[in-house]
Amino acid sequence: MSTPERAGWYDDPEDESLLRYFDGIIWSDRTVPRRAPSAAPAATTDPSGAHGADAAGPASTGSGTDVFGRPTGHVAGPATQAPYGTATHGTPYALASEPTTADGQVLASYGARVGAYLIDWIILAVLYAVFAGWGWWLWMKDYLSLAWDAAMANQPERVESLTPEQLVGMLDWKFFFIALGITLLVQAVYHVGFLSTRSATPGKMALGLSVRSTDRLGRLGVGTAFMRTLLPLAIGVFSVIPLVSYLTSFVAIADLVWPIKDQRRQALHDKIAGTQVVRGKQPPATSS
Repeated sequence: MSTPERAGWYDDPEDESLLRYFDGIIWSDRTVPRRAPSAAPAATTDPSGAHGADAAGPASTGSGTDVFGRPTGHVAGPATQAPYGTATHGTPYALASEPTTADGQVLASYGARVGAYLIDWIILAVLYAVFAGWGWWLWMKDYLSLAWDAAMANQPERVESLTPEQLVGMLDWKFFFIALGITLLVQAVYHVGFLSTRSATPGKMALGLSVRSTDRLGRLGVGTAFMRTLLPLAIGVFSVIPLVSYLTSFVAIADLVWPIKDQRRQALHDKIAGTQVVRGKQPPATSS
């Protein structure tokens, strides 16, 4: 079975009478009939008063709807069929069971969103190491040097005997705040930059997803992109505060799992910014 380039409904190679759904990563077990039952041909009248199918001519057939709700009336003989899974604005058609935006664009699945998140997480981890790694190292330099010397001398008690006050005193906190600031700046520039120029981060682009406003097509503005990044940035800031970090952990988890049950498949940061993650690319915003 060949693998399509994007999610959608495609001809089932194992059964010519069915369509099978590809979720963007693997083939699913979901199938539907290629065509819904068509209504009986309607009788027409020719100029001489004749009735019935003969008057309509041999090229006329009945009309009905296919599984996407589109008319199936056609002229007998070879015909060109629109490819399954292609909508007028470049996004897949959805069956009734698939959630869409208000104007019909198919929402991204939770699995695809998780995959995109992991790709972005890996890229950001590399960027953090490149731009802020030196600051994190200088913050813990004295402690890491002590731990290394203790390990080389096989004297673990030198580290185990440290009191909390001694440990805190060994850390250079000015470098902690410098490294934290650079890390948050890299995160903000990454998300706001890609969302406002491409409507998608590299992780989402890799899986054929994009981000749009709930009320219109087109690329996000810088302000909307920043609002979408605001909650993750706040989580990063408050996660370093003792005791408060426990609350931010719950918020971070809730943000990640919220799209599973949400009718519009929005995470908490989507709700703050008024955005949705959809399948397909976003066209440039059209002026009214």
